[in-house]
Amino acid sequence: MHLQQLLLLLLACTQHHVCKAYTYEPPGRDPVSIDKIRSSEKAVTLTSDNFDELTEGKLVFIKFYAPYCPHCKSIAGAWSELATYYQELPDNENVLIGSIDCTDSPKGKDLCARFKMIGLPTLLYGDASLGGVYLEEFGGGDKTFEELKSFAVEKLVPTCNPANLDACSTDKRQDMEAFMAMSYQELDDKIKGMEKHQEDLKASFKNMFATLQKNYDHKIMEKELQITRAKANVKLIEEVIATRKQ
Repeated sequence: MHLQQLLLLLLACTQHHVCKAYTYEPPGRDPVSIDKIRSSEKAVTLTSDNFDELTEGKLVFIKFYAPYCPHCKSIAGAWSELATYYQELPDNENVLIGSIDCTDSPKGKDLCARFKMIGLPTLLYGDASLGGVYLEEFGGGDKTFEELKSFAVEKLVPTCNPANLDACSTDKRQDMEAFMAMSYQELDDKIKGMEKHQEDLKASFKNMFATLQKNYDHKIMEKELQITRAKANVKLIEEVIATRKQ
């Protein structure tokens, strides 16, 4: 806004007593634009107040976004299409397509902080049991409606975890139940033992690789030496042949 226009506006406010305060926001970040974007969302609006209640026991696909974020705007249409698609499916009570506005203070911001959001938009999917500890990040490409739908159809299916044992195979369920029967101390000791095993495997591989590298280097040197000798012998034979022709 030019200085002259601002001065005229302030003068009009002063003369007519119609302006208690004046603020200017860049296009797209003004309250009207933000409210319009929020209201256009077809997905279920999730906040820190309703997240656990609405997602408990469901398979979810959630968009974390900011209304004025350019990349967020670019997928808004496809996301609304996906939400509408699932809302119109019959017998679809176990799937929820949601949206979380990370600029909505405090309820949206609190939820984004809970999931440690950094870049936007971010899409999380999976089993929302136990407050969303099983959710994973979607790492797809263009995020078109067809791509999102194909991904959701493939991934939004019951998965084996401590909160959903019915989805486990017999062997997996036995392992899961064995861990669930352990005390916190036993589980902690189990984790430490597995972590040590991983470190031992890494060390063993490192030593094995060093031995293989040493043998490889030795074979390379041996090859080069034999090639050098063979070339020298070829040259010597050629010289003998040339001498005989004289």
